[in-house]
Amino acid sequence: MYSKKFGVLTGRVEVLLHIRPLKGLKRLENGALVKDYEDADKEIEQALQMCLSEVVSEDPRFLEREPPPLNVEFPDGSKVFFLGEHAYGVAAQVTGTTDTSLSVVLAFFPSEKAEMEKFKAVVNNRRASRYIPSFRAAESLRISPRALSRITSSFMVVTGHDKQKINLGLSLKFEAKSLKVVDYTRKDGRHWEYSEKAMELLREYKAAFPEIFRCLDADSDAMALASDVFSESSKPDERVREIKAWLKQKGVTNLEPVSLFCDQLSKETVVELEQLADSLTKSKSPSDFKKAIVKGIPRQAVLKPAHAVYRLQNQWFGLGDRVAMVRDSGAVPLSVKGLVIGINANSMDVLWDVPFMSGVTLGDRCSPYRGMTVEFNSCLNLSNPQFVTSTNPKAPPPPPITTPFNPRHGPYPAIQPGPGQRGASGFRPAPQSHAGPAGHVQIMNNPNRARGSHHANGRGGHPGHPTIPANVIVARGRGGGAISGSQTRMNGSGRSSQTPTSPTSSSRVNGYSNASSHVSSDPAAETTTPSRGRGRGFMPRGRGFIPSPYRGGSSGRGRGRGSFTPIPS
Repeated sequence: MYSKKFGVLTGRVEVLLHIRPLKGLKRLENGALVKDYEDADKEIEQALQMCLSEVVSEDPRFLEREPPPLNVEFPDGSKVFFLGEHAYGVAAQVTGTTDTSLSVVLAFFPSEKAEMEKFKAVVNNRRASRYIPSFRAAESLRISPRALSRITSSFMVVTGHDKQKINLGLSLKFEAKSLKVVDYTRKDGRHWEYSEKAMELLREYKAAFPEIFRCLDADSDAMALASDVFSESSKPDERVREIKAWLKQKGVTNLEPVSLFCDQLSKETVVELEQLADSLTKSKSPSDFKKAIVKGIPRQAVLKPAHAVYRLQNQWFGLGDRVAMVRDSGAVPLSVKGLVIGINANSMDVLWDVPFMSGVTLGDRCSPYRGMTVEFNSCLNLSNPQFVTSTNPKAPPPPPITTPFNPRHGPYPAIQPGPGQRGASGFRPAPQSHAGPAGHVQIMNNPNRARGSHHANGRGGHPGHPTIPANVIVARGRGGGAISGSQTRMNGSGRSSQTPTSPTSSSRVNGYSNASSHVSSDPAAETTTPSRGRGRGFMPRGRGFIPSPYRGGSSGRGRGRGSFTPIPS
């Protein structure tokens, strides 16, 4: 039933359905499109009344489809990529189809496998950098860790003449933005580490301008003045400009900060790979181009560019991997090959073999028009084949890849603390809630917020003890006495007054009836366990009583900060 004000009136909910949300359509190896749902950890619960047993008008974007005929899905002349074992990732063209198989023509250079080994050798032979922790680096430079942290990030100095702010820091790390500089800094857990290249730059900086390092331990976080930093110089502004020119000469201004969670090849390695790709491209001639005809292969042995987004899921990549563009939509031309030079959270940086109009420099790491950041499912990994399919039509399809490729773990920019350590930001997760006998979370009503509660606790304070005798309602204000089995009222000054009541009569607090506060005849219920409340006054959450619905009732404010305690009968 629909309501005019609140949407749907479900009535009493007796049955809950566990529902998995729809992610989209998944393409099977036979060409069929079926619905793909979320995992069990993303289930949601809905009342049975809120579900439809039949959908009258379904969304056409999510309709399941049967496998189309081969001549419809792969017409003659279609551009595809071969997924066979011996020519994996080679561009092909469909020449004919039958009911169960198709024929293609492969076009390739025989020297491509040897070229892949040359690229891999360049990546493997790169010089590995040795990193040292920040406290070791500070000891080696004979400076404090605070000075090292300031000089390797941003250190602003204000000139005296034109009040210009100039950064004299090396900008090698940015803690707040979670950024680092490749081949200079990195962060291992909660501590920064510096490479040999960074240490050499710091030593040269300290030897050339020692006065900068002497003022880094100042307690003030305000911007330093040039006259204070270079107090011994008669022209401090000239000294600042001299340092700025020295940093530019050392290439500090050209260093590009990247995310802590990305992995990239150094600029020197990228330049070497680009030179190798150019030399190999120039050595090729049209006469080296070969063609081969392959007949009687199943549909899963080829990849259509439009199917890449469905089939190339959970594909793994590494630095230096040889890839080929297999999507016909986007800035990169179809079937162009390249090298992975950077891996981000949801994309990768690729250095392509040939320039194209939409290409970029990827932060001056490569030549113009040679780089581009693309998604993982837009390229086919040639160095690590993961979708190799048999060319036998009767062979079963390969098992799908179920392990997702997550190059960065955790939400940005969270860094997980070490075992037994607290997070750097001071965040502590909430404690685990206590579950009931069946493992489900039990909902407990707050007795302090209910009308007629026997236990009153001011300002939402937690009770000191779980139970209080049902026949006792006690208030202790500013030096006031305890009351048992009586009607309690507060006057305007915060002092409590009491009126004896009969055991069978109901207690009334500020106009609210408490019919259950009768005197029990069970002597075991007469306990003297004290229970303290933190709030002011008698009723919970507030300085005094909540407004009375009875106009004639007392409406004073209790100002006593005392305890609630029963008295023995």
